[in-house]
Amino acid sequence: MIGNSEFKQIYKGSARSFQVSGLQLNCEHRFRACAIRQCQNPEGPQDLIGPYSATVTFSSQKTELPSTTHKNTVEVSRTKRTLSDEQCAAVILVLFAIISILIAFVIQYFVIK
Repeated sequence: MIGNSEFKQIYKGSARSFQVSGLQLNCEHRFRACAIRQCQNPEGPQDLIGPYSATVTFSSQKTELPSTTHKNTVEVSRTKRTLSDEQCAAVILVLFAIISILIAFVIQYFVIK
């Protein structure tokens, strides 16, 4: 959450996908998802809420279709996202492995010969 913006629940259900409609044009929208498991207790069903996903930002833009009809559509484009901790660690590990292999080749070429 940035500034005074808050997240609102727009869907709760068992479907594996959900399509958002009625977005304002020329605005930035942020979405995140969370898995909820329903457990049966003697008092009744209880929701166990899991962790929220990373926030994804979309920008809605008004565009004209190149066809003969003049309908306004919403084009959703993803903005640049940052790497998660796991992705950052994987990148560092791969770079370390590549540099180690290059150093091993240099040592073998100049020192062993």
